[in-house]
Amino acid sequence: MLLSSFDQVFGDIHQLERFARWQAKKRRQLLDLLGIPSQSIPLELENRGLLIYDDIAIEKWVYTSEHGSRVPAILYRPNNSVAPMPSVVLTFGHGGSKSQPAYNYAGQLYAKMGIACLAADPIGEEERHIQGKMGTRAHDPHSVHQTAWNAGRPIMGKLVWDTMRGVDFMLDRDDIDPHRIGVVGNSLGGAKAGWMAVLDTRLHFALISGWAFAEATLKWGKFCTRLPNEKMSQILDWEQYLSLAAPHCNILIMNGDADIIIDRDGHGHAWREMQAVVDQVSKVYMAFDNPNGIRCWLEPDGGHRPYFVHPAALEWLVELLSPDSWTIDQVRQLSTLNFGQWGDTNGIAFEQLYGTTLHQRGATVSDMQIRYLGREKLAVLTKQEIGRSRYTLQGWLNKLTATL
Repeated sequence: MLLSSFDQVFGDIHQLERFARWQAKKRRQLLDLLGIPSQSIPLELENRGLLIYDDIAIEKWVYTSEHGSRVPAILYRPNNSVAPMPSVVLTFGHGGSKSQPAYNYAGQLYAKMGIACLAADPIGEEERHIQGKMGTRAHDPHSVHQTAWNAGRPIMGKLVWDTMRGVDFMLDRDDIDPHRIGVVGNSLGGAKAGWMAVLDTRLHFALISGWAFAEATLKWGKFCTRLPNEKMSQILDWEQYLSLAAPHCNILIMNGDADIIIDRDGHGHAWREMQAVVDQVSKVYMAFDNPNGIRCWLEPDGGHRPYFVHPAALEWLVELLSPDSWTIDQVRQLSTLNFGQWGDTNGIAFEQLYGTTLHQRGATVSDMQIRYLGREKLAVLTKQEIGRSRYTLQGWLNKLTATL
């Protein structure tokens, strides 16, 4: 730890004003580290249509993240929604985007439970890819990160900022409950959800899947996650980092104890370290009379899977949000299915990584008779708009370098 003991920072947690000042100072440092803009501009909302499917309303939108950067997005909600609704903003893993099967499944699943769900393409993927391709991981090259860092705008900061603008979009609506809004993310999206939890005090919850707050994510991983974590570790340790989410944001961290993408040595050290971090941070939540404010859940023999659609995730969401008369007992009564079999039934060809049993093919998910909606149904932009600089990673980078 950076300080000699956790109690040196939090020993007087009941001096809440002092603690809040410390939190605000550290948040400001992290916002600066990520290059988060200090001010937002109007969303300039543009409605691109509505699709009604299986009692779900799927709204298509484009909104502005920052000058010269526009975001195509899908909003899933119940067709006969009861306002104000709880809501989630999805954040995606590497190669993920709004049409990727697991996230399409999640959007429909949440909407069927009375939870509005925003899924916006991350920069560099799908309709924000220069050629409109999916699964490209376009921001991975070192040259991309070097350009962004040199301009004071790390890629992680851009991803987090775009997610914050998604929260702006949701809170701009009259049918969204501002006290029941959160983020859900997996893998890289789990890392983004962690940053959101500690930085955005508007959030009520963060469901973090396929990620760990442990030394492993400082040592290994891709530039977009590892470099910001390394910089963060010069300011805070993991206990202090996660304590910035208290008391505003409830956190559930989900993973499989056989996930060697995170726990690379396969000996479980990352999970033991993360549990110790959670145990420490829970003391902060307890000081705010919320002893269950942060939890850690591990699937035995589970891999790097989309746990945000696992029955345990739905139970936690229902407990926290009480959406549209749903109860935990109702969630427990739902059938489950194997996500790989669901994909086969829906004609989905998983890419090589996602198609393993330790990844999406082996996942257990709650079954609500969901069918895959292909990319064509979820398209927001016209074919002529694909590749325009206002949507693409290259356009954003060019704008950054033009101002240097």
